[in-house]
Amino acid sequence: MKTTSRLLAFLLIILLPTTYSCKKWQNQYKRKRDAREIAKKQKEKDEEAQAKYEEAIQRQASIQSPKTRREMKRRYKQADRYNNHKKEFFLKRWFGGKKHRTTTIKPE
Repeated sequence: MKTTSRLLAFLLIILLPTTYSCKKWQNQYKRKRDAREIAKKQKEKDEEAQAKYEEAIQRQASIQSPKTRREMKRRYKQADRYNNHKKEFFLKRWFGGKKHRTTTIKPE
């Protein structure tokens, strides 16, 4: 009888921490899974918004004249270069001449 109760107490002592750690692991796993799902949904939403933006740009450009489209394309590239801190092609920099800043007329 003593050995049976001791064995039972020993088994309870061993099994209780393992069940707790399993529950803790399950909660951590669920949190990580939920975070991954949220990140995946956010990524899909961002991609969809980017696609809508690109479509709007194309739609707006399609109603412009060819000359205006060329100018818009040039300006988009220039803005991209400026915003991403890229320099112009080195030959353009070497042989393009000096850039002059445009100034506005100051009221007197």
